[in-house]
Amino acid sequence: MAIVSRKERIVCGLDIGSTKICMLISRIREDGNLEILGTGYAESAGLTRGMVTDLDQAAASVRKAAGEAEVKSGTSADWVTVGLSGEGVQSFNCHGAITIEGKNQEVTRDDMIQVIRAAQSIPAPEHREIIHVLPQEYFLDNWGDITNPVGLTGKRLDVDVHVVTCDSALLQNLVNAVNRAQMRVNRVVLQNLASAEAVLTREEREMGASVIDIGGSTTDLATFARNSLRSTSVLPVGGLHFTRDLAIGLRTPIEDAERLKKEIGALDLATIADDETITVPGIGTRTARAMPRKLACKILLDRAVELLELIKENLAQAGECDQSLGGVVLTGGGSLLAGLAELAERILEVPVRPGLPLGVHGLTEELVHPVYATAVGLALLSVRQEGDPCRFSGKAGSSAGFIQRVLSWVES
Repeated sequence: MAIVSRKERIVCGLDIGSTKICMLISRIREDGNLEILGTGYAESAGLTRGMVTDLDQAAASVRKAAGEAEVKSGTSADWVTVGLSGEGVQSFNCHGAITIEGKNQEVTRDDMIQVIRAAQSIPAPEHREIIHVLPQEYFLDNWGDITNPVGLTGKRLDVDVHVVTCDSALLQNLVNAVNRAQMRVNRVVLQNLASAEAVLTREEREMGASVIDIGGSTTDLATFARNSLRSTSVLPVGGLHFTRDLAIGLRTPIEDAERLKKEIGALDLATIADDETITVPGIGTRTARAMPRKLACKILLDRAVELLELIKENLAQAGECDQSLGGVVLTGGGSLLAGLAELAERILEVPVRPGLPLGVHGLTEELVHPVYATAVGLALLSVRQEGDPCRFSGKAGSSAGFIQRVLSWVES
C-alpha cells in the first residue's frame, strides 16, 4: 500500500461510459496539488447510453478497472467520485430574485442561498434528482457581473443559475453498480463538467469555449463563458454509431468495424488514393474481401458531418454560438478519428483543438489522452469540493437536498 501522510488524502475519479470504464486513484499532496498514483481501464458491459442495463455485468466491469488502478497505485479505492451522463440527464437555466432585508442591507451567505433557492422556478418531477446548481451571475440592484455578492450592499439580489437533474432510478442504479463493485460513492458529477475541468484553460473559461466530449453512445456538450457554465446538453450519438455505420456499409462484424475505424479511419478523403484498398472480414463464414479505403472513410465522413451539424444546431438553439470566442475543445475517445478537428473547424466555424487532461502531477504520456480527461476532471473536482456535506441524496423537490447542493457549489 502507498504511504499517505496525515496531510495527504486519497481521491478517486470513476468514469463509467458505455464503451469503457476509467478509474483514477490520486492523492492530494501537502502543497495542495493532485498527484496520480494509478489508473485502471476496462471495457464496459451492462451499460447502454449511460444507463445500467445489467447490474452484475456493470459492477464486474467497474471492479476490473478499480482493481487495476489499485494494483498500480498500491492503494485501495474506497470512496469514489462518479461521472454521470446519458439521456437521463436534463438541465435548464433559471433566474431568481429576493429583497435584501438584513442589517444595513448587506448581502449575507444566507441571502445567497435564498436567492438561488428562489431561482428554482421550474418545478422538477419528484422522480428527478438535482445533481448540480451552478450560479452563473449575480445582480445587485440590476448591476451584473458579480461573482460573490457577500458583503456588498443593495436592495435587491438576483441570480442566474444552471440546474442539472437526473432520473432518480437511473442514478440509483449507477450507485448500486459501484456499491456492488465494493466501493462507495462520495459524490456524483456531470461528466461534461468533469471533462471541462480537465481540459479547459482559465482563458478559455473566461472568453467562452465549448467542450465536446464524444463518448461511445452519447456526445456531451458544455459551454463556458465569463468563468461560469452557461449550458449543457447530451446528444444521443457517439463513437458506436460510427462503428455501426461502418459495419452496415461494409457488411462486416461490429468488432472488425471498430478495429478498421481505429486503424484506417480518416475524414480527409483528399489524402486517400483512389486505388488504396483494405481487407474487410466477412460476416459468418463469408470470406474476407478487398474494398476501397476511400469508401470506408466516406461512411465515417457522412456520420461525422451529421454529428457536427447536430452539435452546431444544438449550440445555436442554446444561444451559445457567440459565447465560444475561445473556440471548441474536442475530447473523449470518439474525438480521436483522424481529421475530426479540422472538419469541426469548417462546420462549426470556430477554432478547434484536441482536449488533453491538464493540471495534475504524474500525467504520463499514456495518460495525456482524451480518454482519461473525464477521470482526471472527476478527481480534480473531488479535491475542489471536498467539504461538501452532501453525497447524492435529495430529490429535486426536496428543499433540504437542494440547499445542500447550493452550498457545495456556491462555496467551490
